[in-house]
Amino acid sequence: MDDENQTHRKKSSAFLKIGMVVLGVLVLLGVIQAVTAGTIGVGALSVTLRETSSTVPTTLSSPTSSSDDSVGLDGAVGSAPSSSDASDTSDAGAPPSAETKVAGGSWKQARGLLTVEVTKVENEGGRLKVFVTAINASTSKMDLPVASISAVDDAERNYAASPSTSRWPASIGKNSAINGFVVFDQKASASGTTFSLTFAGIIGQLAPTGGAVTVSGVPIPK
Repeated sequence: MDDENQTHRKKSSAFLKIGMVVLGVLVLLGVIQAVTAGTIGVGALSVTLRETSSTVPTTLSSPTSSSDDSVGLDGAVGSAPSSSDASDTSDAGAPPSAETKVAGGSWKQARGLLTVEVTKVENEGGRLKVFVTAINASTSKMDLPVASISAVDDAERNYAASPSTSRWPASIGKNSAINGFVVFDQKASASGTTFSLTFAGIIGQLAPTGGAVTVSGVPIPK
């Protein structure tokens, strides 16, 4: 009987030791889980020990160019045109307004090695703008001063070129051509239908005899 009791105690002691070892292992696993995952337990029995940090999206804003950058770019590419150059370009290239009457064609006159051609006339409220091409076929430069440009219409009204509003290069190199426009200093007469445009005072070694070229029969658009 004593032997049976002693054997029973030994078995109970062995089971107790095994249970303690298992409990120790579970505690150790729980500590490792708490350190690495921040929770203890499994499923619904788990306990969270620390909050996981949420990921905050980062928005990267693209750099905006400042006015200094624009100025630097302009400086690198080239300087902006002056106000006078911009005015010249807008005057020559701007389309006529709805109130502007336009006559286009080719009216020209050649004297010696110089040819003067009128390609278009604009009438804006009575003010005439005459577009002209001059061709120098000689081997010497010629000058056609703005101050020497004049016109007369078939109603006998005389006009002069306005130095302030006309855009005429005046000087023509050898074997080359120039383009520009002439604005008359006063409005066209109500009864005038055509006019003659004269370039006088032409300067150059091979300038036409008499130093003048007249283009006749240019229409006044109404």
